[in-house]
Amino acid sequence: MRQLDEVPGRAAHRLYVHVVWPTLGRIPLITTEARDALERHLIALARRLDVEPVCVRALADRAHVLLRFKPGHAVGILVSRLKEGSEAALNADGHSIRWGRGYAAASVGGEDVRRAMRRIVRLPDISRSSVHHSLMVPPAHPRLTSGNPRSRSRETVDASHPSG
Repeated sequence: MRQLDEVPGRAAHRLYVHVVWPTLGRIPLITTEARDALERHLIALARRLDVEPVCVRALADRAHVLLRFKPGHAVGILVSRLKEGSEAALNADGHSIRWGRGYAAASVGGEDVRRAMRRIVRLPDISRSSVHHSLMVPPAHPRLTSGNPRSRSRETVDASHPSG
């Protein structure tokens, strides 16, 4: 880690956050047609906000996003901008969607990043019969795919929370 700090222009941050937010009233407002558009909008918005999207999954009644944050980012502000921007973009595209209040967020570290990605991809969506492939965003850095056994974290994404 110290070696990365000494490389000019390269930050050694590894802050991953799994964020979930519901539709208004947790009503299944996100149609099958809107899901792909929503996932693309969330990826584009995250990149514009200078956050790296790692995995994005839209379900009928909520959105799951695994993000790699940079130092100085505030979870609440980023989630608010993602919700506002994606809602506006989808409504402009002719999809009627409203996000509910609040969100759930859990930090993810070490080897748990891959586990969180698998958990997001495998989330059941009771409103559809076919399997949906969530967008696993290609990593910008090879470190996302190579595990370091010494950096294992005990933190995990809590799948039992009401939004997940």
